[in-house]
Amino acid sequence: MIPSGIMKLPRVKLPQLIIITTICVILFIVVLYSESLSFLSSSSILKFKTCPRKHNKLKSNDRKEEEVHVNASWIDDRFDFDPEECNVSNGKWVFNHSIKPLYSDTSCPYIDRQYSCVKNGREDFDYLHWEWQPEDCTLPPFNPKLALTKIQGKRVLFVGDSLQRNQWESFVCLVQGIIPEKKKSMKRGRIHSVFKAKHFIINQKGKNCRWGSFANGEEGYEELDTPIAYKLGLRTWANWVDSTINPNKTRVFFTTMSPAHTKSADWGNIDGVKCFNETKPVRKKNHWGSGSNKGMMSVVAKVVKTMKVPVSIINITQISEYRIDAHSSVYTETGGKMLSKEERANPQNADCIHWCLPGVPDNWNQIFLAML
Repeated sequence: MIPSGIMKLPRVKLPQLIIITTICVILFIVVLYSESLSFLSSSSILKFKTCPRKHNKLKSNDRKEEEVHVNASWIDDRFDFDPEECNVSNGKWVFNHSIKPLYSDTSCPYIDRQYSCVKNGREDFDYLHWEWQPEDCTLPPFNPKLALTKIQGKRVLFVGDSLQRNQWESFVCLVQGIIPEKKKSMKRGRIHSVFKAKHFIINQKGKNCRWGSFANGEEGYEELDTPIAYKLGLRTWANWVDSTINPNKTRVFFTTMSPAHTKSADWGNIDGVKCFNETKPVRKKNHWGSGSNKGMMSVVAKVVKTMKVPVSIINITQISEYRIDAHSSVYTETGGKMLSKEERANPQNADCIHWCLPGVPDNWNQIFLAML
């Protein structure tokens, strides 16, 4: 979270404020390591291995490993994700009706009504059965037991605004189903919410960001182009991480921007309005709409490269660009109230920024776990 009042920043044009807040949206996940967990250094379940190429056969030593874990197959780590070997953004969405989410907005009690599309009246369910498949390797499915094993005794923080909250609630829902009721709890706050289980904590920290000094009104800032303002803000974040985080105890992940789908012309639907009534992903390879900015993503790469603290980038932008079908759309709420039937008929009310849960944020966490 970027501290307020660090520097006196120039003014940013009002239309650019939405993009500027992506410093809050594109934030980081921090895994805090406990010094008492000495068993991790000798545990075989945390060995990092290359993400296997598709169609590869098991080697003889892999068969031995499979036999060793025959009674605990969920600890299988042969599919640990190696970003050096697998470009997760290079792939396609494949419809697979046999795929079923690990939770629903009925079975998981922790989903905000804003993201509970089925509860809010959505009746088409194909958006739940699309599987992301990288072209050159295998991305393992999210395994809640493996996730809990890897974060046992640690604290996980998701820092950001409502989109990061989208991912945080997804992660909580993905793992909570296998935790006994008496061993888990949720404490919600307006800014800071905490999900606790017996051996780990998953936090969603502050979702509000302030920049510069606003004490002097208009004298406190001036106009700047978006990429420049973004770079300044990102460097402020990087400086905070470098000066605060101990890389021997903490691992930092940076989630790239979540694309908005507010211009249907981007994917060839000239007569459409935003993402209203979209029920299938974009099938054009490498589709890139106006809701994402490659220049700003390159700024991320450059700033992260200069940091002292290692940062793992979770690249979710390209895979999410295709999913015009998975937003909350009109199956959401506004001002604390669910949209009425008449309001749902108005495409201008479609929320094409946030995502249904279960949905696309589950895939973000699938990548997160593979990288963890």
